[in-house]
Amino acid sequence: MRSSGIVSVGLLAALSGCGNVVSYRPPADGGAGDVRAPVDLAPISTDLGVEPDSGPVEEPAVDAGEPPTDDLGVEEDAGSPEGDVPAPAFDAGGRDLSLRGPYVVGTWTGPIAGTATQARALFPTSSDSRLPLVIFAHGFQLGVGNYDGLLAHIASWGYVVVSIDYPGTLLSVDHRDVPRAMIAARTSLALGVAGFPASSIIDANRTVVMGHSLGGKGAIMAVLDEPAFIAAVALDPVDDNPSPIGGVTAATPSIAPERIGRLTRPLALFGATQSRCVQLGQACAPEASNYLRFAAGAPDGARVALYPLSNFGHNDFVDTACGFQCSVCARGAAPLDSRARALRFLSVAFLERYARGDESLQPYIVGAGRDLFVRDGALWDGRTATLPRCP
Repeated sequence: MRSSGIVSVGLLAALSGCGNVVSYRPPADGGAGDVRAPVDLAPISTDLGVEPDSGPVEEPAVDAGEPPTDDLGVEEDAGSPEGDVPAPAFDAGGRDLSLRGPYVVGTWTGPIAGTATQARALFPTSSDSRLPLVIFAHGFQLGVGNYDGLLAHIASWGYVVVSIDYPGTLLSVDHRDVPRAMIAARTSLALGVAGFPASSIIDANRTVVMGHSLGGKGAIMAVLDEPAFIAAVALDPVDDNPSPIGGVTAATPSIAPERIGRLTRPLALFGATQSRCVQLGQACAPEASNYLRFAAGAPDGARVALYPLSNFGHNDFVDTACGFQCSVCARGAAPLDSRARALRFLSVAFLERYARGDESLQPYIVGAGRDLFVRDGALWDGRTATLPRCP
């Protein structure tokens, strides 16, 4: 996200203090969270030796009307009748991808060569096969633990998700460091990371890069630069310089339209209609630099899934506390449950389509499945007349 060009000393201190905010504290035994699937799904057999904190906890059946709660402190929306997206939008051949998948999820925090500070992983604690890898990069001045809810959800569907850090400060950030860290993380994870319980179940040949804001731009840069990445997911990417000092330089290159035209891999672009709204002097994702710019620059025939979440804010993708940093961007209208549920569903649908080759989910990339979310209000239809007003 962008920062104002004039920053007070107090603001500098506040922003610099939230670069590695992690509101969830891993348990003292090493960090295996317990996220349980609906009871009618069979467990996976091969144990990695990672014990959940409190043992299996059965969720209520899908139609019980009560949201299951996992030990990451993030409640799942089970689909209340008051939501603005009816249930049919979430039915993908009998699977509701917005609900937890069949895997119990563990957590691990530790160093990965080529990345900054500590990485954070969320992964199935058992699997009878190798699983696709998702490497995630956080937004500017956010941290590896700020997306636990979404990343744990993805992991519960059978993905090893690794949230990495990259160098950068409020006043200096090199955008190229994001894809560099992603590439280094894949190399390290493919070779095996000491002490990482999920090393043996990673299929590094099916690696997807994903990120939010600057991390989203970095994911796109990575998939353009590294053929080993099979797809990218960008959450409200910003093709701009988030630091208040400097502009477009070698370290902060514009890639849309300059480089996005070389895209050959599948790309999911999640936008947020309210990220264009000015708050504290400017927008966090200005219209000249936001997800639509990336979509417009993609070549004809590119496999781009465009998901503009309606009445959603730039930092509504963040699902743990991040203090002042999250307050500088306009928020979407409450309640966010149905749009957050659409984010979970569509992100898993995209991953299942391209990391596992499930062609039955193609309608959710471009087609009738995606159109259900537009019709029911979770996704903006692209018409100026229906664009939600700024607060």
